[in-house]
Amino acid sequence: MLVLIDPILGPGGVPMMPFRRHVVGRVSRRAFLAGGMLVAGEMLRAGTSRRLPAALAATAETPRRGGALIAAQEVDPFTLDPHANANFSALQGYEHVYESLTTYDEKTNVVPALAQKWEISGGGKTYVFHLRPNVKFHNGQPMTAEDVKYSIERVLDPKTAAPFRSWFDSIKEIRVIDPLTVQMNMSSPYPDLLSAFAALRASAVVPKGFAERENIKIKAVGTGPFKLVEYVPQDHISYTRNPDYWDQPLPYLDSMTFKILTDEDARLAALRSGQIQYAVLSTQGATELGSGTAVRVLKAPFAWGAVHELNVSQKPLDDARVRRALRMAVDTREVIEKSVYGGGVPSGPITTGFGDWALEPRSLPYLSPDVAGAKKLLADAGYPNGGFSIEIRCSPQYPEFVASTLVVQQALKTLNVTVNVVQMEWGAFTAATAQAAQTGGKQGGEIFATAYTFRPGPDGYIYPFFYPTGSFNIGRYNNPALDPLMVQARSISNHDQRRSLYVEIQRTLLADAPNWWWYAKLNIEALSSKYRAYAQSFTGRRMFLKRTWLAG
Repeated sequence: MLVLIDPILGPGGVPMMPFRRHVVGRVSRRAFLAGGMLVAGEMLRAGTSRRLPAALAATAETPRRGGALIAAQEVDPFTLDPHANANFSALQGYEHVYESLTTYDEKTNVVPALAQKWEISGGGKTYVFHLRPNVKFHNGQPMTAEDVKYSIERVLDPKTAAPFRSWFDSIKEIRVIDPLTVQMNMSSPYPDLLSAFAALRASAVVPKGFAERENIKIKAVGTGPFKLVEYVPQDHISYTRNPDYWDQPLPYLDSMTFKILTDEDARLAALRSGQIQYAVLSTQGATELGSGTAVRVLKAPFAWGAVHELNVSQKPLDDARVRRALRMAVDTREVIEKSVYGGGVPSGPITTGFGDWALEPRSLPYLSPDVAGAKKLLADAGYPNGGFSIEIRCSPQYPEFVASTLVVQQALKTLNVTVNVVQMEWGAFTAATAQAAQTGGKQGGEIFATAYTFRPGPDGYIYPFFYPTGSFNIGRYNNPALDPLMVQARSISNHDQRRSLYVEIQRTLLADAPNWWWYAKLNIEALSSKYRAYAQSFTGRRMFLKRTWLAG
């Protein structure tokens, strides 16, 4: 949904903002604001009541086919492999081409996609998906259950090294019943499975054998609304309309081209000159762009949780007292102000705004610095005068990560701790984090400044990062008290019971500090006012470009 808002300061100066309550499945997301509830599409209460912008209202105009969109892609995807990547920028590159069994609507409810319906039985351990008939891949080949089986088994194959494999590792068997029916038998219930398919991080359906026949890193053949024309790394990605798309009359645009513009000043200049019609901006960039009729600035909360990931296998970060002490010395509000110019809200392990799974921002620890408490903890850990150094890696492709790291660097001087900041190109940075996860922290680095993008459910923010064998577990963090809780929480279906477990898990993680969590920020997108029907998504994806059309 499109919401034009400014950051709001809550009690104690903590930045607050309206966030949608997000529940995947039957219950839609509802926005919340400290001091009052906000129902999407109604009044925005921020001291004074304002109507949501007219762009939210259903348009009486009739969509027309044709036209092109020239847009900015802020980070290079590096790969279009829909299964063996960990980058959100890769998802942004292939999401217009590939689809999965399910998808999300504008309220982030799970809805049918390549599967038109499904049945769940056996206490959540058997799923039968009935595929949509007459769906074709972009090469003209019919999509069948064999393609579904091949695609998910590729994710589950350890040789693929799929970072998001944990979302599907409860699947123990995939059976083709007939060309349009596939059955998945689970080793244990996994309530987030349908949402995991919809998230598209490792669930895209590709033609059987495609990864063995083609270079899947730069080529893509899916069932989606657009066909890939060309991907030139570090330059552009271009698409053309899929005339045989199953969800007619979509899409409306004839073509889309995303120019890779990593520098925000370049994106702003291209927007002003009309060279591009779409770009993602920072809070400061949106202010610099200003207001006008040519370009609309769209703002909405989304699942972007800024974090520093710690390699807990490295000394002195292997000591929870040290990790907690360093975090205590940093002012969360200063991080938010200097990283996203106040356009964020404090967050815990599950990103603020993700339904009632997330912890209330004002209940979080570390909102204000406690240098005296931090020094005492360091003394207890054997570092009465600090005297050590740590390395933090970040990428200038995401200036907010550099900014948050510099705040940490300055704050830790009060503890006589030296922070060595290493700035890396994004591809090298992601390779280093993957190396750290794969080697149990023996290689790759000490601390990484990054963000958690959308996950299909609470499990996605917890299990892969903090279970001993989790695919994103930097340094093999292991807390024996948490392990059984994580296993239980990811397999039970009762919402209240799950929520209670995830609250306990998050509180324990905050105290143990294997990561330093900072904030969730706004999704700010600029789009030419000539384009109609685009909607922002809590996922941060651009999936609704398939509904977008160009006015005459």
